[in-house]
Amino acid sequence: MHTHRTSRLVSLIMLTLLFSLPASWALADLTPLALDMKVHGNPPREDCWIEKGKEYRDESIHVVMETGNRKGKSSDSRVSTRWLTIEIADPSQIRTTLSFESFSDNRLTRSVNMQRSVNAIVALNDDFVKISNYRGYVMRQGVFYCDTLDEHAKAQDVLIIDDQGDFRLVLDATSASMQEYLAQMETEGRKPINVFTFGPALVIDGIAQTQFDDDKIRSPYYATPRIALCQLDHLKYAIVQIDGSSGNGLNCPELANYIVQLFPECKIAYNLDGGGSTHLFFGDKLVSKVKGSREISGMIYFASIASEE
Repeated sequence: MHTHRTSRLVSLIMLTLLFSLPASWALADLTPLALDMKVHGNPPREDCWIEKGKEYRDESIHVVMETGNRKGKSSDSRVSTRWLTIEIADPSQIRTTLSFESFSDNRLTRSVNMQRSVNAIVALNDDFVKISNYRGYVMRQGVFYCDTLDEHAKAQDVLIIDDQGDFRLVLDATSASMQEYLAQMETEGRKPINVFTFGPALVIDGIAQTQFDDDKIRSPYYATPRIALCQLDHLKYAIVQIDGSSGNGLNCPELANYIVQLFPECKIAYNLDGGGSTHLFFGDKLVSKVKGSREISGMIYFASIASEE
């Protein structure tokens, strides 16, 4: 009898420990997703919504969304804001897709089409990768497409997401500095998986960046809807999104300061295409509310690798 009771107690303790551990500690049997862009995550499970539209958790991903409002000095009025914190079990769960899953097909599409096709738990617009005046370094899901950094009049900040899911920055990147940085990564045993050219970098090691080169496309000092992708820790991320319309939103210094206020521990925050391209999905719902919304060419998304059962 004593042995039976002891065994049962040990089992209960083990179960308690399992469910109290961070998700990433108990996921050795989950299968990472292949790099191929046409490989997608598993769809959200209804039973994993802790609160519909606010918190989702399965064995491989945990997402919490909060909302607020903010008024910048450059804005006409207060605008709604939202921020999501995202923890994943494996680097393969932070992924990208392109409209029609092709770089050579220049057609844009509605963001909802991309979000649904990849079973994204969270999805947001990326840079303006296939727009005709795009100048930058393009890599998606480990596939290199082009390097036109030196064709832009002003050097741009480049964001690299590596094979461990960590963010890296190449500030004021040129083709030469990119190649030098990628060579250094190789000596560290790291590989680039997704590379974006938009920016600017908003936060570096917890410090808000507030001085930027004025650039017509990115318009860092113009109040507009914006969205930023942040890394808080290894396999822990945040998205900060600002609603509004042209002339009403936040500029880049204001967004940078807001991110540091929300996440003092932020390692890197990077500004992505804004204005009418500001699209944020949580589950299958478009949660951003931006006037003048338009079709886009690519998305970053977070996928589940949990069982569909």
